[in-house]
Amino acid sequence: MKKAFTTLGNPDWSFDYTLEQAAKMGFDALDLRGVDGKMGAAEIDCFRYGRLQETRRKIQQAGLKICCFGCSSSFHDESRWDEALADAYSAIDLCSALDIPYVRVFGNTIPDGLSPEEEKAALATIARGIQKACDYAAGTNVKVLLEVHGNINTAERVQAIAMQIRGEHFGVLWDVAHSDKIYKDDFETFYRAIRPWVCHIHLKDHIRIDTVNTKLTSLGEGEIPLVPIVKMLLDDGYDGYFALEWEKKWHPELPEPEEEYPRFIQWARENFE
Repeated sequence: MKKAFTTLGNPDWSFDYTLEQAAKMGFDALDLRGVDGKMGAAEIDCFRYGRLQETRRKIQQAGLKICCFGCSSSFHDESRWDEALADAYSAIDLCSALDIPYVRVFGNTIPDGLSPEEEKAALATIARGIQKACDYAAGTNVKVLLEVHGNINTAERVQAIAMQIRGEHFGVLWDVAHSDKIYKDDFETFYRAIRPWVCHIHLKDHIRIDTVNTKLTSLGEGEIPLVPIVKMLLDDGYDGYFALEWEKKWHPELPEPEEEYPRFIQWARENFE
């Protein structure tokens, strides 16, 4: 089991300290979602022109990989595509330069109460936006991953988007918490539907309240069947990373990463090593 964490969980750590702690704790990779309080690839100091090679050496010296860059691009609102595409393009440029395989984007939300034809059109809008990002990635080794997030968290909606996107630069990031809101213990139904596109996994745990609201918990203390999900993926030949997404930046009341990250490593070792 290849272990990573998203930097959403340690918003106050510097990049150097993040590398040091990840290596010390036994992680294999980082999933970048903000560094030094900045979220966009073009804003982060250690990724600016003139510093990339130094940053590459630091990552290598720590014995780590960067497995994904999480940009903020969402494609459900065509009027904001210029902003979304600028964010995605800068992330693709960074990932190409640093050999990071994936850029994460969002769908992210379509209105409730749409007719079947209106929903079809809304999903087509998302697909067209993501297609532009994938087209920009042509000629690189970078894939653009649609995260299972918001209400783009059903098999039908993810499939409807994925099946419209052409080329080899598209994939899906399965955030198990977002599909759990709909499928709960029937996770295999969802997985089998999106399996052809799954490239990367986000793990977290929660207590179920309803199809929208949940309460985050430490891994193993909630209701998501995480061990069966990970076992299913490994048995099915998945050889990518499992990234703990500890949402400390959005939920400052959560325990500190110094407590939660080692807990994830221990959980992984007890169950899969």
